[in-house]
Amino acid sequence: MVSESVPLQPEPIAAPATAGKTRPVVAWGMTVMLVGVMLIAYLDKAILGLVAQPAMADLGLTAAEFGAISSAAGLLGPLSVFLYALVADRLPVKTTLFTVVLIWCLLQLPVFFAASGGLLLATRFLLGLAEGPATPTAYATAYSWWPNERRGLPTALLTTGASFGKLLFAPPLALIIAAFSWEAGFLAVAILGLAWAVGWLFVGREGPYSQAVTTKAAAQPEAPAAPGPRAPVRAILLTGTFAGFVIANSAAAMIAIVVLTWLPSYFQVGLGFSAVTAGSLFGVPSIAAMVFLYGCGAWSDRLLKRGTTARRARGLMGGAVLGLGGVFLAALPLASGVAFPMGLLMLGYGLAMTVNAMTNPALVQIAPVGQQRSVLSIGLAVTGIVAAGGPLLTGRVLDSARAAGALAEGYTTIFALMGGIAIVGGLLFALVVNPERDAAKVEAARLAR
Repeated sequence: MVSESVPLQPEPIAAPATAGKTRPVVAWGMTVMLVGVMLIAYLDKAILGLVAQPAMADLGLTAAEFGAISSAAGLLGPLSVFLYALVADRLPVKTTLFTVVLIWCLLQLPVFFAASGGLLLATRFLLGLAEGPATPTAYATAYSWWPNERRGLPTALLTTGASFGKLLFAPPLALIIAAFSWEAGFLAVAILGLAWAVGWLFVGREGPYSQAVTTKAAAQPEAPAAPGPRAPVRAILLTGTFAGFVIANSAAAMIAIVVLTWLPSYFQVGLGFSAVTAGSLFGVPSIAAMVFLYGCGAWSDRLLKRGTTARRARGLMGGAVLGLGGVFLAALPLASGVAFPMGLLMLGYGLAMTVNAMTNPALVQIAPVGQQRSVLSIGLAVTGIVAAGGPLLTGRVLDSARAAGALAEGYTTIFALMGGIAIVGGLLFALVVNPERDAAKVEAARLAR
């Protein structure tokens, strides 16, 4: 085996004195609270999957048109994240998350009162703008409560926000849609979002590993807090770790949004379930995602604590789980019956989503603490641009399959296509991600400014 040389790392900025006084129960409580914003962000996408069949029938939409509506949020979302990246590290997290969730809630209501294809498309565009800052802010705020070697498990918890949303809320939402109307589902998710926003307004704050707390602790009582060390953004964006983040996150995000848009329809058309049953089963593949995310996130943290390089604990492990998930998804057209396809979906989706437990901590590791939110925002913006085309592309595949009289096979084809993307993404992620090497490059660029 070829030995891997590890560059010497710059001495990290000392954590503030308050860091050691933080109780784990507080850190976990804030992390769980931040899971709520991830849950809410994904409920917005999950509701489209739950209403796909009745909405398309009611509004006279083709699969391609409905796929375009699902993609709409991803088209302007990256723009808002890019703009947010310019000011991300200077905005208070409490106000940022409260504002975006409140706007998100208000934008659900027009569909409930006056549904139309045009209105659904318009609100998706606006929701993309509103939601953009939520994800990087949630992750960076969670990381402000944990040191580098303990971020894998909190990352897994945030990533499973989507899974919690589907497992906890998809069945009651499916019942609400069946009992009242598909439009009523949008009202229900708006109420859930408003409840979270009110709670966050009372308890939300940054942790001891944030830039604000660190610089205040380092400053003299009578002196203003000095800005944290900053590196040229270009130096961060040109690293292999950033490139790997974009590649792997794009593959995982495309799979996630395609599953959120089309999985209930596949359960109905491909596997023969009723609409209520399909909605109740919506979160089943996420069970595997939760198991793998927590297991791999904790394992990655344990390896780092034992001295394993992040190149191996995050880069190689992340590439392996994403690629293996792609293999299971690519095999879906070969499956028959009900149990075998469900098993492949659970394994494929679960493993592919697990890469998120490695991508975000790897990228944050190479960025100075004062630039973590902005760097995450840029990376997620690029990811969003790439992933936004997933539902539109797969909608066209489904329309072609419908025209050929093979709609059920069309669903397995789109999941196999996503599997191929995951295999390529996993391989590239494993090849290019090296947080130790890239952190040293970024630090050298910062010192040379």
